Amino acid sequence: MKNFLFLLWYLNCRYVFILIPNKLFFQFTSWVTHMRLGFKFSFLNLNDPKTFNEKLNYFKSLPLNDEQTMLADKVLVRDYIKKTVGEKYLVPVLGIYAQPEDIVFEELPGSFILKTNHGSGWNIICRDKSSFDKKRAVRLFKRWLSFNAYYLSREKQYKNIKPLILCEQLLEYEIYDYKFFCFDGNPTFVQVDIDRFTDHKRAFFDMDWNKLPFSIRYSISEKNIPVPAQLGEMISVAASLSKNLVFCRVDLYIHHDKVYFGEITFIPGGGNEPFSSQNYDKKIGDYIKIP
Repeated sequence: MKNFLFLLWYLNCRYVFILIPNKLFFQFTSWVTHMRLGFKFSFLNLNDPKTFNEKLNYFKSLPLNDEQTMLADKVLVRDYIKKTVGEKYLVPVLGIYAQPEDIVFEELPGSFILKTNHGSGWNIICRDKSSFDKKRAVRLFKRWLSFNAYYLSREKQYKNIKPLILCEQLLEYEIYDYKFFCFDGNPTFVQVDIDRFTDHKRAFFDMDWNKLPFSIRYSISEKNIPVPAQLGEMISVAASLSKNLVFCRVDLYIHHDKVYFGEITFIPGGGNEPFSSQNYDKKIGDYIKIP
């Protein structure tokens, strides 16, 4: 049912809602997201944006930036990571495929992750190849490769990415995901996602690991999340990768005490995910300096 509803939403965004002008579409998708998640909706001020989400939606109206397209492509961005901070931060690649039929599952290890390079959430984790449903994976990836993520929220950096399938080594199934909010190359906040596959919650910290009293979309985790020993290294990596970018989110992982790169995101949640505190939507928005 979930896949069917997503397909229905995508088809409407692609062929029906595409007739709606950008500003109205941004209001509509923000309203839908807030209603679906049970949050109060407030109209976005897109003429004089102040909040974090307002400024993200403003950026979606700007002309396409080829560099952003490269950084959003999970295959092409690997060259940027290698040149900027070093190959050691890259999760080992097991294969890159143009079509799901090209995947030779017999040659893959017992566990791995398959993901598309041109969107968010189009991935499958294989923890045990002996029980992995290969036919379902092929079916899903055939559908996902036919999608263009641009139409879901009109993020232009996705529009011209050539769809591919990326197979990576599976680090761990449950692993802390450190998402650094970077403004003009300065990591300022970090979002930590906890229990993503069971009871998804989030916690936000400043760069001194002081917990902040807000969350985005999910409720605030009450778990005691220790400061990672590699925090200084992660801050340095995030700063290098976000240099000269007005805003981006740099996602990093820690596995066996090593830091790994996840992805670079320009419009987290499509600019639609609600804050637990509207005051923090404004406070974080203040860090984005619109040129």
